Amino acid sequence: SAPMVRDERLVNEPGYVTNLITDEALRFVDVHADEPFYLSIHYTAPHSPWINNHPKEIVESYESCPFETCPQEAPHPWTKLNQECFGNRECLKGYFAAVTAMDMDVGRILSHLEEIGLRDKTLVVFMSDNGFSCGHHGIWGKGNATWPRNTYENSIKVPCIFSHPGRIPQGKIQSEMVSAYDFMPTLLEYVGLPTPKAGNLPGTSCLPLLMGLPTRGRDNVMVLDEYGPLRMIRTRKCKYVHRYPDGPNELYDLVNDLDERRNLIDEPSKKNCLKELRD
Repeated sequence: SAPMVRDERLVNEPGYVTNLITDEALRFVDVHADEPFYLSIHYTAPHSPWINNHPKEIVESYESCPFETCPQEAPHPWTKLNQECFGNRECLKGYFAAVTAMDMDVGRILSHLEEIGLRDKTLVVFMSDNGFSCGHHGIWGKGNATWPRNTYENSIKVPCIFSHPGRIPQGKIQSEMVSAYDFMPTLLEYVGLPTPKAGNLPGTSCLPLLMGLPTRGRDNVMVLDEYGPLRMIRTRKCKYVHRYPDGPNELYDLVNDLDERRNLIDEPSKKNCLKELRD
């Protein structure tokens, strides 16, 4: 069963939580099919507990998977949580099963929009709120689940897929930097609504990127992150991580070292880059 809130009351619904969220979403679509609607579907997946918490048949489908994309590296000296998952195939099977079950239910939503004639009238956006380490860099868990916290690329990069057949060009991959901050102004411009005059908004519309149109100014975009005492600033070329009050701090060359294996924080040749990002 899954703990849910219905009519402002906590209830335990029978079934798998991902399926229950999808069932509710499909009911919402049917109720509002004849009018413009905005529906935000927030799956908890992929989330722990990994073992004995996901559909058995999907978990078992990963029985012989080599999990080549999840190297179980030696535990990082910073990590203190989820040590029980290192080298544990059951955790990997559970994580992959959680993602697969969610993928299948996203498919259910797309199929339903197709069946009721709304797919070509509906913008569908798939995003996530955080990345995850499944043994990468010797870490298992989110970037805020280690001490000190980390902002390795696999902790902070997330999927961002915009789909609207007949309007957004299909099959295009953009390399420009965007942030979740950009979601609201992009969505408002897409549907022709004004962006609220809320002062110095941190995000800007990236609609031209979606539409394959020329863009201006995105070369100057920087992405910032914050976990407790950690601050991170990332350009397309490098990343600086500062931890208050006394480190450890990091500087990575994301052109030549995208996997962030060499900390250049004490490299004399990077002194100017470090100063610029620190400032």
